[in-house]
Amino acid sequence: MAMGVFDLKAGQNAEITAVRVSGAAGERLYSLGVRVGKTVQCLAFSLFRGSILLLAGYNRVAVRRSIADQIEVSLC
Repeated sequence: MAMGVFDLKAGQNAEITAVRVSGAAGERLYSLGVRVGKTVQCLAFSLFRGSILLLAGYNRVAVRRSIADQIEVSLC
């Protein structure tokens, strides 16, 4: 079941199946551990759900909704 990382609920874990972010943002996500095959956990959302806070390995990564919609995951 593929879905976007923004569809996760707080506390859920998922495995990344595709990252469709290109350019500098894609390279930054890759260097922070947001890459295909890795497990991420949704920690929290911003006040009006404009961004999401993820745990990727030992890194906390805040991602805007526009970028989060381009990261596909499947539930673990």
